[in-house]
Amino acid sequence: MDNLTTLRDERLRLVEVDRLTSDLANGEDPVLNGVVNMLCAHFDVPTALVSIVDRDYQVFKAKIGMADDRTPREMSICALGLRQETVLEICDTLQDPRTVDNPLVQSAPHIRYYAGAPLIVRPGVSLGGLCIIDHASREALSERDRNLLTNAAKVVVARLQSIHRQNFYDPMTGLPNRRRFETDFKEGAITAGQVAVFIEPVSAAGMDRLFKALGIEFFTDFMLAVKEVLLTALPPGCRLYRASTLGFMTVIDACDTSFLAGWLQTLVASLGGPLRSGHIPVTPDVGISVLTLGVDASASPDILRLLASMTDTARKSEQRWLAYDPVVDANLRRNTAILNALEAALLAPDQLSLAYQPRIDLGSNRCVAVEALLRWTHPQLGVISPAEFIPLAETTASIRGITRWVVEQVCRQIAQWQASDLMLQVSLNISALDLGDGQLYEDVTRALARHQVHPSLVELEFTESALVADFDAVQEQLQRFRALGISIGIDDFGSGYSNWIYLRKIPATSVKLDRSLLAELQPGGNDWHIVRGLVSLLRDLRLTVVAEGVETDLHHHVLRGWGCDQGQGYYYARPLPADDLAAWLRQPRQA
Repeated sequence: MDNLTTLRDERLRLVEVDRLTSDLANGEDPVLNGVVNMLCAHFDVPTALVSIVDRDYQVFKAKIGMADDRTPREMSICALGLRQETVLEICDTLQDPRTVDNPLVQSAPHIRYYAGAPLIVRPGVSLGGLCIIDHASREALSERDRNLLTNAAKVVVARLQSIHRQNFYDPMTGLPNRRRFETDFKEGAITAGQVAVFIEPVSAAGMDRLFKALGIEFFTDFMLAVKEVLLTALPPGCRLYRASTLGFMTVIDACDTSFLAGWLQTLVASLGGPLRSGHIPVTPDVGISVLTLGVDASASPDILRLLASMTDTARKSEQRWLAYDPVVDANLRRNTAILNALEAALLAPDQLSLAYQPRIDLGSNRCVAVEALLRWTHPQLGVISPAEFIPLAETTASIRGITRWVVEQVCRQIAQWQASDLMLQVSLNISALDLGDGQLYEDVTRALARHQVHPSLVELEFTESALVADFDAVQEQLQRFRALGISIGIDDFGSGYSNWIYLRKIPATSVKLDRSLLAELQPGGNDWHIVRGLVSLLRDLRLTVVAEGVETDLHHHVLRGWGCDQGQGYYYARPLPADDLAAWLRQPRQA
């Protein structure tokens, strides 16, 4: 065999060594540990090893009776058996010219007897050896014992292959996984110029609802059904990966734009109809993102993250697929940065603050209440709008911490105003997540007691979405707050689906008309009649009616004429820090 052939064979062998053993820590696998224990007991030897021969060392993935985890390759007796397919046995190493000068023979651990079965992956390719070692010479193994050692080596190889499948293949679908994709990309099996396609058959929120309703078996059936559709739709020779819990991925060769668009359209159509999950037909809600490797964000090591950043946006598009857009990705990275910074902001003394916007009694023109509005100034990100960070916080447990912080600050501020003989009710916004259990009630009652604030000086505002989430649980919590003496306000009324049954069953004390109703308020227009009708109906229900977004003289006078109780908006005042609000309240205003 010439040197070039030998070099090529060794490279192929090392590929298998890396593939099957590079991610397995020494001594971590109980099956391999059990094999070497069994061999020591059966053959009555002090040492047994699963020895992997790599570039520079022999590495012991399982061992009994050997102090070191590895030794240099040139000392490896197992390396002598890499090119044979039968057991290598040396009954007396001091009498064999291949081993007599080996440092492992001449000094510790003083190997005198060696027998090793090759770990054969395929004909001609061995990872190393499964060997037994003694410190004294021995008689040759019987045929039965040689077969036992050979079969034990086959078990070791099967186990290494099984571990590899566990690491690189998804157990649910049998497809190569994200780690396999990343390895393929790193090793050059996937190259620049090819097009990576990420397919998410349903959104996380959509699958969460289905999973909770139908269970894990449904989820498995659904993902397997999607897999079969995708395998049928892929171009010949393409490999399908399960890249995430909900995401599949493939890579196709470089192609012109028209071919790619046509194929993606076909892919979307193939997932456009109902798929059978058990006996239940489920229509996917697919989003597909596309990235040309080496062109789009070529410096990024996290291709899958870039692709996953686009799927929700793609799902909302008419064609259901989009090419990677760095602007969308930048927005998502900003969202991540904001979420990561929220907990620190809650602990910092100077990032979060409250501003207070007056609510004016339209009959007397007096300020009778204020709404507490959260403000956040981050040292690096600058001013972050509540419209940006509150929806993000509501996707995590951070919203609970934010609400707790606001409750504490509001009660502290009310106490300070009381000490200055200023009695103002303060309304604060709460999330649907805050009303799911009794934690908010505990936080509020503790803050009221700590600052000696009467409950009537606090109003909790929530949107209708909080009611839709879990009406019974929300109703129960609101009843507890109302019994305590806290006012209850419905915010943004009229902005969505206004269900009047809520007003009959929950203990609301006020309703705030959404600012959008006033945006185009003109005599005779639809909004004109809607707002007038809403004010009349809400007053008949003995609810305090608050109009938000009052910005013009027309708004003020018309709403007062219709009997609206309170107004809030730039016509009266912008949100003010507490000290500025106190100064504003001292200014005279015409009735």
